Amino acid sequence: MPEIKSQHQCLNLDDLKETESFGEPIGDLPKQMDSGFLDREDIFAGTWECDPGVLKLDLDVTEFCHILKGHWVLTSDSGQVTEVKAGDSFVFPKGWKGTGEVKETIRKVYMMLT
Repeated sequence: MPEIKSQHQCLNLDDLKETESFGEPIGDLPKQMDSGFLDREDIFAGTWECDPGVLKLDLDVTEFCHILKGHWVLTSDSGQVTEVKAGDSFVFPKGWKGTGEVKETIRKVYMMLT
């Protein structure tokens, strides 16, 4: 029987580890940290943090995100600008392309579906 997976107090987690870049850097590569708690064939979940910087994004997954802290400006290749801050939730649809500019260190909880 499957059991509940959980990660507690995500805003205060101190076990995040450096991880591969979420996207291609434009300029200096911002430091990125992650603490995953669910890793299955088609679903991944955890907490991710990124220092200020700009990343070129090309998503091959659908990803739900909830922002715990920081400020992120997401600009699609078609020009739509979406700003997210602490308390906001959003979804990257599979196939989304654009840039993500981290204005203030961002920490999010996420769930990716392949």
